[in-house]
Amino acid sequence: MKSNPRYTMCFYISQHLQAETIARRYGRHTRRVESARRKLAALEREARSATDDRTSPYAYRLGEGMYVIPAQADPYALIISSDLQLEVMRWGLTPHSATTSEKARYDKEHLYKEVPAEQLFTAWPWRKLWQHRRCLLPVTGFFEPHYDEYGMARPYYIQRIGGIPFCIAALYDEWRHPTTNEPLRSFATITVAANPLLREIHNGGSHPFRMPLIIPDGYIEQWLAPGTDRQEEVEPYLIPYSAHDLEAWPVEKSFDSDNPYAPSGIARAETHDPMPALLF
Repeated sequence: MKSNPRYTMCFYISQHLQAETIARRYGRHTRRVESARRKLAALEREARSATDDRTSPYAYRLGEGMYVIPAQADPYALIISSDLQLEVMRWGLTPHSATTSEKARYDKEHLYKEVPAEQLFTAWPWRKLWQHRRCLLPVTGFFEPHYDEYGMARPYYIQRIGGIPFCIAALYDEWRHPTTNEPLRSFATITVAANPLLREIHNGGSHPFRMPLIIPDGYIEQWLAPGTDRQEEVEPYLIPYSAHDLEAWPVEKSFDSDNPYAPSGIARAETHDPMPALLF
């Protein structure tokens, strides 16, 4: 799998838990997940029978149990919403108002993978979604690049101390095919200014000193609550997560080229860089 140069490593997450484990942790059920699994499996069989090329492991699979998931592959992921059922959505938001040709362009250009928190209330399409379309992407970690003095990038893996799962804030929307009326639910993650740990790591590229917006465990239901619909109620959540609850270490530069189900993607790399494993 080749990385898209348009993206930095913050578009890679790790989510090596099964839906049932996530459901138990966050008090959700998996009926919709089971339905989505069957549908995606059927789509994958159709794709494999229609081509001699190897179908991408992300194309029609639910990205659970994977150690490395790239946003540019448009993967399907488990999503927590205000509903008691776990949702299955595609990473890469398609606004509900998009025409078929607009959707094709969004997909081709990999638009709307993430949204800066600073644009949440003012920029389209986010200003139409933040009140009633907030959701969470449950993960076990994510990746960011660190640039040395020569501009060379070294990927780092970031997780909660002890590998405890956590949730990245996101917005979602539902688009329907104009001919078949088939629904597509999709999402974009939210980013904020980096905390001290992530400032040390994510120090270059096209969008440096940023990190995903992580919602602390104790505020998950408040973030999701439909009644939380005023700007002054949402703004307090748009802050960097504590660096003291995160740890990070360098991984192999080829972390994104192996089997995404293999733990080698997040394994600590042997390195002589001046930045070893980090813990604030």
